[in-house]
Amino acid sequence: MTRLLFPLLLVAAAISVEAAESKTDVAQAIQGTPEIDGKIDDAWKKAPAVHVNKPITDLLAIDPKEIATAAVQFMYDDEHLYALWIVKDSALSADSSDDWAQDSVELVLDKNHQGSTFYEDEDAQYRVNFEGKLSGQGAGYDAGDLKAATVKTDIGYIVEMAIRIDNTELKTGAKLGLELQVNDDHDSGSRDAIAKWHHTEDDSWEDTSNFGTLELK
Repeated sequence: MTRLLFPLLLVAAAISVEAAESKTDVAQAIQGTPEIDGKIDDAWKKAPAVHVNKPITDLLAIDPKEIATAAVQFMYDDEHLYALWIVKDSALSADSSDDWAQDSVELVLDKNHQGSTFYEDEDAQYRVNFEGKLSGQGAGYDAGDLKAATVKTDIGYIVEMAIRIDNTELKTGAKLGLELQVNDDHDSGSRDAIAKWHHTEDDSWEDTSNFGTLELK
């Protein structure tokens, strides 16, 4: 996986004026097939961005102004859902032995959009840390379905993800349940903060009932 230092201007250009924000509970994915290399294809500039910047107050061990946050964009094709994360994180760490406590991003899918209070067979949590280490959980999680590339930047890191999904679920107009999360180890060797996109409680790893929606456009 490529790990280079990107100039700040290049990172900022990834979220252009064309990438308008979606509603706070709805994200949109446009059709396209990016190369998973941690670089920002031109096609990403047309994908609307959502922001992962709401802290879970009960788990906040640092100043809220210092938490790691992200802007995320989505594309899809017949076989994959793609996500581009541009993460702002001032101190990167993978010191914890727990994957979820390292500086990392998480994308959680409720593929049939049922919104259950438990994980059904198709529900899955996909995690990538800033060094490109992959992990996840859930009845619908298969390590072979996740591919990612990461690149360090001067403001944090980029994660580009590809998640293989049954093509019956990747149709224009389809809606999937979605939650997004940034885990932040602020140099303590443990998780100091969590930023989320939609639901600000630490329950997305087991409960999909409070997810937002991903619309395939």
